[in-house]
Amino acid sequence: MCADRAATLSGVFMKVTLGATTKVLGVSKYSMSGCTRKTVDVSEFGVDVDIFEFGSSDGGTITLSDMSYDKTDAAQLTFVSNLKNSVKFVNSTTSGIRFWVDSSSYFTIGTSGTILMTSAGKIDAERSGVAKTSAEGKVSGDYMILV
Repeated sequence: MCADRAATLSGVFMKVTLGATTKVLGVSKYSMSGCTRKTVDVSEFGVDVDIFEFGSSDGGTITLSDMSYDKTDAAQLTFVSNLKNSVKFVNSTTSGIRFWVDSSSYFTIGTSGTILMTSAGKIDAERSGVAKTSAEGKVSGDYMILV
């Protein structure tokens, strides 16, 4: 193995689960927007070039898109239920959402954070295609962490 080259991650080993083993069926694409640190203008009168300090940060957004729709998949139904009932995903070994990058490592919300489902249940269908759905959530209170 070359030490001067980045490790590549193949999608064939990736998946999305609720807890350790409940696979979200039909997922073919997920994304995490990453976090953004806001800045605050602290300039005073007479300053020619604005001066900034760090402000709070935005934990980002998680998106599952191009997902084959399965009306019986418990995990897909959980996204819709959490949205309708204002239930947040938390860091949990039994029910927390995990975005796997290989067979042993995954991203999940940090211990003091939650993920609020902001979109779920959309269905796209074509006459000669497979019905698709998507889901989106807002990261809140902590960052996504690699475990």
